[in-house]
Amino acid sequence: MLRRTVLIGVAVVLTIAMVGCSVADDEVIPAETGTDVGAPNAAGGTVDPGALLTPADVEAVSGLADLKVVAYDPAIGAGGDVNIATADGRLVAMLVVEGLETWDAWLTDGNTVSEPVTPPVGDESFIGPNPDVSSSVYIFGFRKGDVAIVIDTYFDANGEVILSIDQLREIAEIIAARL
Repeated sequence: MLRRTVLIGVAVVLTIAMVGCSVADDEVIPAETGTDVGAPNAAGGTVDPGALLTPADVEAVSGLADLKVVAYDPAIGAGGDVNIATADGRLVAMLVVEGLETWDAWLTDGNTVSEPVTPPVGDESFIGPNPDVSSSVYIFGFRKGDVAIVIDTYFDANGEVILSIDQLREIAEIIAARL
């Protein structure tokens, strides 16, 4: 029952993350080079998600090895702008890059946010999802200027999160420094 609840929670969060995606359903996403999603950065340009988060970043924070970027494929849970997995394809982390409209939706949808984080990464931060969605925390979101970021982790075979909330925060700090 817990495993089913966790999987439903992951599906809800992935669905919420994908609703705001600016990529058309039929557009091919080059996973290895990152994709410009058109979110404005602090310099008024656009953000390249592939430049914000790399497998090496996740390896440095987590101690995991041989991580790689995998292509966008929501059918397997890889619904982010950057999806990082182990060599055998087990998903570890997902990065979603959006703008202010999606940030506001995350804050008000009743599912994504559990509580704010203080001190924040960037201008505002939260952890999630809402405890009604999952008892496990596997989302770290933050906003820096007009850029909204969510980093999700996945669950291992025992139903435990792969990355801790402290590790997700550390990854968020790396990303914020690159914005």
